[in-house]
Amino acid sequence: MFSARKASFLILVALLFLFFRGIGNHGLLDPLEGVNASISLNMVIRRSYFVPLVENLYYLGTAMGFWWLSSLALLLFGWLEFSVRFWPVVGGLGMSAVSWFIVWRTSGERAANYAAVITGTSILTYVSSQLASPHTLYACCATLALAGIIYGFQDRRFFLLLHSGSMGAFIVYGPAGVILPWLSFLIYAYIANQSQFFLSALFYKSGVLATLILGGGYLMLLRSGNPAILALMWHNLSSVAFGSFSSVLLVLSVGFFPWLGAFPEALRNALPNNWNFILPIERQNFLLLVWVAVFLFFGFFAGDAFLLLTPLPALASLCAIHLSNAIEKNDVHFFQRMVVLEILLFLPFLFLEIPSILLFGGGEVRSMFMSVIPWMLFSLLFLFAGWYYAKTKQPRKLMLHFCLVSLISLMPLAGAFDLLARSSSVRDAGLYLRSGLRQSDILVQYVMNHPSLYFYTAKESLLLHSPSTPGVLGRRILDDSRLAQLWEGKNRVFLIIRRYQDILTPLPEDVYNLYETHDLTILSNRRD
Repeated sequence: MFSARKASFLILVALLFLFFRGIGNHGLLDPLEGVNASISLNMVIRRSYFVPLVENLYYLGTAMGFWWLSSLALLLFGWLEFSVRFWPVVGGLGMSAVSWFIVWRTSGERAANYAAVITGTSILTYVSSQLASPHTLYACCATLALAGIIYGFQDRRFFLLLHSGSMGAFIVYGPAGVILPWLSFLIYAYIANQSQFFLSALFYKSGVLATLILGGGYLMLLRSGNPAILALMWHNLSSVAFGSFSSVLLVLSVGFFPWLGAFPEALRNALPNNWNFILPIERQNFLLLVWVAVFLFFGFFAGDAFLLLTPLPALASLCAIHLSNAIEKNDVHFFQRMVVLEILLFLPFLFLEIPSILLFGGGEVRSMFMSVIPWMLFSLLFLFAGWYYAKTKQPRKLMLHFCLVSLISLMPLAGAFDLLARSSSVRDAGLYLRSGLRQSDILVQYVMNHPSLYFYTAKESLLLHSPSTPGVLGRRILDDSRLAQLWEGKNRVFLIIRRYQDILTPLPEDVYNLYETHDLTILSNRRD
């Protein structure tokens, strides 16, 4: 048997391998990654780090810190997919590390290991870490703020971590990054009658200084570089809308697999026994519970499924503490209930959702499921091992095998990204255009929406009859009848259309098919 310290090291090595494995091997997926990547690349090429641009079009977004970090990665590692996914992977690993840190001092290293594994192997964490988006960094910084509150119960010096973490979340995501951690803390302090504790954290001198340096310095940079961003931050915060409740439930049930079966009882046990007087030993769990409730509500309110990632480290910490206590008490019945619930949640997904996706999903989705099938087999192995060890009343072996199988089952998921990106053929077309475009060339996208191509070409383009990309302002969209005019008097024009696309207006006779992929065709008025 491994000691808890050796287990921690092995978990770290396994997560490093699984999260970094293959992130630069497949093209960017559309549209989230293409927008973020093209903004960062524009910052590097144009040396304009305060104006988020997708090509020459302004983007309504506030994740300036994330784009700055992505720009730094592009400078360090080059114009690669790996560069724009580097920081999301770091954020995903950071989520696991911080959840380990939250549980370590109060509940021991074994419970901390469980917290790290649960955070790192949940499907939502892994998928988010493989996409060029700020969500994992935001969740990591917010969870650092949570750790500052929890450790501040014993040592006020950790309030510095609370202020720094919330400011980091503000910089990489926006105002919600600083508002939600403090709102969660305020709600907890009000319910638990800990107002003095809240005020001492809020006005902790070193923390206030860190807030002024990080937050004030960030705002001053934006004010000097692009004051419009400051107004945009508050506009975005006030323009959120309720999302779909069914989509939230789908993300919770599938995204938190394979640990969802342990969450309900862990959440229930986090409730205080006496609401009039919350014992010191109950404070941490109740704070985690309030934190989860606030962030889940905001994830639903904002209509952003990936924001449901933010409460996951807190959920994992609650679950890990409960699992460790159940092992100490040899509570076999809890593990049996956990496994039964996991089976009941997974089987409908396996026998209802999967067949419907295979029957009615597009060809790209169906090809992706060729890689998901191995993950499903590992998931069934996960459930079978759980059923066997729960039936034979071996909770320690059950947890050991759960952790091992859940780590191994992440390996085939990277293949799903490979197949999905390959079938869309965006990267191949983009690389071809990158090697051939000149400054005077015109790139036209017809009846399609592939912001990823912005990243690969880094050239100005026109869109015709294109679905809107959320947040992109000022695009030039020409009428379909004017498509042929683009070829008149131009040195060279590239037209990107879907393969076998019906064009409603005739093209000039001297149009050449330069390049074809699985899904796209590139036409031009010149052969060279």
